[in-house]
Amino acid sequence: MKAWRHRGDVPEDSLPARVATFAAAAVAIVAMVAMTGMVFTPLATLAATAAGHRVSWRGRHRARTRAGQAIFAVLLAGAVVYLVLDLTAAVFGGALPQAKFALIALAITSFDLKSRRNLYSHVWHSLVLLYVAALFAWDWTFLAFAAGWAVALFTFLGATRGGLSSLRRATTRLTARSAAPWAAAWLGLGLVVFVALPRFSGRPLSVPLLISLPTSAQTQGETLQSVLPLVGSSSPNNPEQGINLRVRGALGDEVVMRVRAPALSYWRQYVLDQYEGQAWRRTGHAAIEISPVSTNLRLDNEPAAGVSTLPQTFYIERPISVDVPVSYPVRELYFPARSLTLVDTGTVRAPYALGPGVNYAAVSVVRDTSPQRLRASSPPAIDTPELRNYVALPSTVPSRVKRLAASLAAGQPTEYDQTAAIADYLRTHYRYSLDTPRLPAGADAVDEFLFVDHVGFCEQFASALTVMLREVGIPSRLVVGYGSGDHDTFTGTFTVHARDAHAWVEVLFPNTGWVPFDASPGFSGEPVAQLPAHWFLSDFSPSVALRTLGSLGPGATVAAPLLALALLAAAVVAIAMRVRRRQPVPELRVYARAERWLKRGRLPVRAAAATPAEHLGALRGVDVAAAAALAPIVNAVEARVYASRPVAPASAWPVIRVAISRRLRGHA
Repeated sequence: MKAWRHRGDVPEDSLPARVATFAAAAVAIVAMVAMTGMVFTPLATLAATAAGHRVSWRGRHRARTRAGQAIFAVLLAGAVVYLVLDLTAAVFGGALPQAKFALIALAITSFDLKSRRNLYSHVWHSLVLLYVAALFAWDWTFLAFAAGWAVALFTFLGATRGGLSSLRRATTRLTARSAAPWAAAWLGLGLVVFVALPRFSGRPLSVPLLISLPTSAQTQGETLQSVLPLVGSSSPNNPEQGINLRVRGALGDEVVMRVRAPALSYWRQYVLDQYEGQAWRRTGHAAIEISPVSTNLRLDNEPAAGVSTLPQTFYIERPISVDVPVSYPVRELYFPARSLTLVDTGTVRAPYALGPGVNYAAVSVVRDTSPQRLRASSPPAIDTPELRNYVALPSTVPSRVKRLAASLAAGQPTEYDQTAAIADYLRTHYRYSLDTPRLPAGADAVDEFLFVDHVGFCEQFASALTVMLREVGIPSRLVVGYGSGDHDTFTGTFTVHARDAHAWVEVLFPNTGWVPFDASPGFSGEPVAQLPAHWFLSDFSPSVALRTLGSLGPGATVAAPLLALALLAAAVVAIAMRVRRRQPVPELRVYARAERWLKRGRLPVRAAAATPAEHLGALRGVDVAAAAALAPIVNAVEARVYASRPVAPASAWPVIRVAISRRLRGHA
């Protein structure tokens, strides 16, 4: 151990090792640029790191000075101060402060890479950066950076473990016949692990680390467009109070956010509860202040538990309103703000508009909203001002709207059947189109849609369903947010565009909560959060999950994981036995360890064409003590190789280690 500590201070003269170290750092930095969208800080870090590697190479044999170490410590302390200021007060913008701190620290340490140990630390530091970039990887392109970093790592290991020539020799000896069994074994092992382990965690794998706290300037004076670009704002001065059904904006294909989640869901933002004939408004509701890290959020009319949970991680790429998108109902939230507001409608409001780079996570409850359960639910008692608000309508709504709603609900035995009947009617009798006639002044938007235009987009369908449900006494409300977006099976992420902005309806069912319904053609009729898939095939077919195992019998859900673990253990044992059979005999292993120690002590090692005895003779001419320690090991090797007579050399191993350690201390 003392010898290894001494070796850690020996300057590293391998230029290939240093080039490979810089390559690993460069790949990680470029991955940060590609995955996070940051440009200036990573590129400045790359330039500084290149300069640092050059300085370290030229000064590798110079002794460290106290002044240099003091400057080094001050720079690192400055990086920590930067992290604290940007994390707590966003002094430098507040965007990804931890990632920038890692970049700055990498650049600083690159100026003091003298020994091999320093290079090892630098390589692992670059791996941390690669991991940060992986957090923002949303497609297959990240594999290119991971492969590039792996090439740099193996080049570095080859350059420090006998030089690149030994790496080339090992590669040359690798044939398809020798590699095929190993490839098959690792592929099988990976498949077993992939199938055996759950495909998601019940909560985010970690609290989002790459977050920042907003400054007071971020909480004031910023007015953004309405969350839905396809609807008009009812108030130019306060676009978040409602939507105007007379006008609409233009849909775009810009990416608004990316969501990593194990199952489909709509990303809900806020509720509109007051219908005014040509617009929807949201009225004042009770709200409480909550912590940015909340682990037990409770909402009125929502059950305390569900059948599962849905973890989500969000990354905002385009400015949106202060209403936080999340799957409903949310149970846990991890958000970069000093405080949040939770409205009793389930809306979570941030103290600032969500801009590019905001990263947060949530865990939502997945409820049992099967038709059987909803049919068994008794009608809600409209006995509070809040619930009466959800059945209220203006007197200006034409009577034919009520007659149509009553005719559709007639004969339906339950609240669920009435809701489904009205939603199915809208979905099958009206056409969905973004090109709709303009609403005339004075006309009722729902009446015009139902009896005149017969065409509309999501606002018209959601408004018509909400109004007709209220006409038959069913509490309902209009909800605004985003559809699930485009799903990438490889990364498990949903890319949400501006065109995914959507409106749907929530209906109250006692003991179940507010259940979403969507009457728009081409959308899911009941867009509840899906049950997350646990098993391998569930990524390709949502119906294949743990429930399938449960249907096989009460012991299936226990037997399947045990069987998978048994197969995994068998694969590990088989590979270990194969590796052991391929290892050299004990005498040769000890001789190889002795050679590594000789190399560390800068003593002669065996040439490729030399025998162990010839190597021992050459060593006697340089260091008699080391040769005397190596002699029993050489005798054991010759006895095994040439006479097939095993001689255990284990007792000789400590002798040569002590001899070379003394030699190293003598050179200290």
